[in-house]
Amino acid sequence: MPQPETIFFDIAAVAIMAITLASLVLRRIVSGPSGRVYLTSMGLVTLTAIACLASNVPAPPAPQELRAALQIAYYALLSLTAPMYLVLIATVTSTTHRLNSGNAIRAALWTPMIAVIALIATNPLHHLVFTYTAALHRGPLILALYLSAAYYCAIGLFWIIRWRKVLTHDEFATLTMLYPIVLASVAIQFFRPTLHVEMFFTSIAMMMISAFVIRPEVTLDSLVNAASLPAYREMCRRAFITGRPLCLTYLEIINLEKLRELVGKDEIQTLVQQVSNNLSTTLQLDDTLFYLRNGLFCIASRWVNADRALAIAKRAHEEGRSRDQMREQPQGASSHPEQEPRSPFSPMMRICVLSVPDDVPNEATLKAFVRRFAHLLPDSRVTAYAELARQPGFSVQIALSNIVARAISNRSFEIHYQPIYNVATGTFRSAEALIRLHDPEFSWIPPSLFIPEAEQSGAILDIASIQLEKTCAFLSRIDLDALGLDYIEINLSIDQCIRPGFAAELLALLRRHGIDPRRLNFEITETSSAFSHEMVTDNIRTLTTAGASFSLDDYGTGFSNVMRVLELPFSLVKFDKCFTDHLDDPTVRTVLSDSVAMMHALNKQTLAEGVETESQAKTLIALGLDYLQGYFYAKPLPEPDFLTSLAHPPSP
Repeated sequence: MPQPETIFFDIAAVAIMAITLASLVLRRIVSGPSGRVYLTSMGLVTLTAIACLASNVPAPPAPQELRAALQIAYYALLSLTAPMYLVLIATVTSTTHRLNSGNAIRAALWTPMIAVIALIATNPLHHLVFTYTAALHRGPLILALYLSAAYYCAIGLFWIIRWRKVLTHDEFATLTMLYPIVLASVAIQFFRPTLHVEMFFTSIAMMMISAFVIRPEVTLDSLVNAASLPAYREMCRRAFITGRPLCLTYLEIINLEKLRELVGKDEIQTLVQQVSNNLSTTLQLDDTLFYLRNGLFCIASRWVNADRALAIAKRAHEEGRSRDQMREQPQGASSHPEQEPRSPFSPMMRICVLSVPDDVPNEATLKAFVRRFAHLLPDSRVTAYAELARQPGFSVQIALSNIVARAISNRSFEIHYQPIYNVATGTFRSAEALIRLHDPEFSWIPPSLFIPEAEQSGAILDIASIQLEKTCAFLSRIDLDALGLDYIEINLSIDQCIRPGFAAELLALLRRHGIDPRRLNFEITETSSAFSHEMVTDNIRTLTTAGASFSLDDYGTGFSNVMRVLELPFSLVKFDKCFTDHLDDPTVRTVLSDSVAMMHALNKQTLAEGVETESQAKTLIALGLDYLQGYFYAKPLPEPDFLTSLAHPPSP
């Protein structure tokens, strides 16, 4: 009969398991394949420790048959811990598909475990594993349990080393270090059977895995109760390294920003939580819900069945639309008076289903797709990636990040110049420098594509720097007076306007090229002028003092704050193309006429953008605009064509 001091380690093991399981519940670490497998492993180790403790507790006396049954349960559970640890390693490394890649591999992996469990279960017939009389006596086949554990430990250690590239440093160190710790405890208990340290060290190992491998604080977004963006990125990285198939369903709330303006930040957080909870109810056992950013979710399934996922997504989308339609019915129109009234805050979703690696062959392509998701699928509908891939321009959208990076590296952006018509003189007196991108693989890339991509990726400063450098180099080679031009206009981005010291850097560039600042007119948008007011103002005033002039671009599309026009030294206000496009509307003409008169009263000149027809030009001239810009007069031209066009004055 074991003495009380021999079970102290078993008691400690059960206590450690209880504490760790309690922390799992408090930290909500039960979602996702890794979390579920780890929770199963914890349950197995806990039951094993309890069985070990129960089979060795010295008092009160228990029948010999009961102790023998508890010992069988302990040995059977113990024989499962090493294979379960192997499954946990495969789950963490995203390689479970490789453990099930063929009948031969499955047989080699699981036959020893099944054989040992069968040996333990039949012990009452042959008594070769152990016998229980007054005390426990190990039989000759007890060695089979240790050989089986060593077999699975060897496979697990090989697996960790084989897939070390997908593990972080902490994960690799923890998973590797646990083997010598556990094997040492097994050796101690093998040679000192009365010293029950095996489950104690195993419980310590499981606690270390929780802290350094599962890491719920990193993998869980507690605000929406879904897996986090870092966890999503890690899943994708590992899937492409290991070749693990995935079915990914992306769901994004289209009208999130509009809803935020209506209900505020706190209510939006509640709405996102509700969407997350609703999506969680559709998950199957091997599915994981991730929250990526700004209303974008991803459901990842280990079992690839894109058709099934697409059908589920469409059904969920239709159910959501049906609920919204029911809410939109006027009171009394429904036969179900208990239905809730229409909510003006219903989220609209865009959904796309894809398979990895069938649809998306590498991680870079997947990142590009997620970044361009809203542009590829602008409306509220459900579709498959293969359907989107057939759309014109899809390959350009996916490759856009590489296209921009290549153009920056090669400095292959071109500057085209669009002449601006002076109504008073009937000639071109200025021109706007516009950046263009010609890619050797995809030809011309419109600014409406590469500019937003550059702003999102942070490359806009590099592009703006190239534009300024090339424009200044061009100005240093020509004589503006001889061409009849007063100045060249250049757009400044928000990122440039808010940078401390930007004005000093720009003036140094002008001095290096020998350019008079009075020959440049810088355009900033309404949004830029309202962004970081103090820094924008400092940069503008520094450049204005040096002789440069400024235009307020796209007036009428932002907040149209007249106080900003008064505060900053704008000499020209450029009315957005939306006014020109709607000149047939009497209200638009009235607003434009009054705005032009107001700007003239403030001693500001005015320009209309997007002039494409003679009718528009005549109407705008009649409304009092000082300058006109658009394809009716001239399109943006490369340097040689631009210089040629200046020799042919426009028709009045």
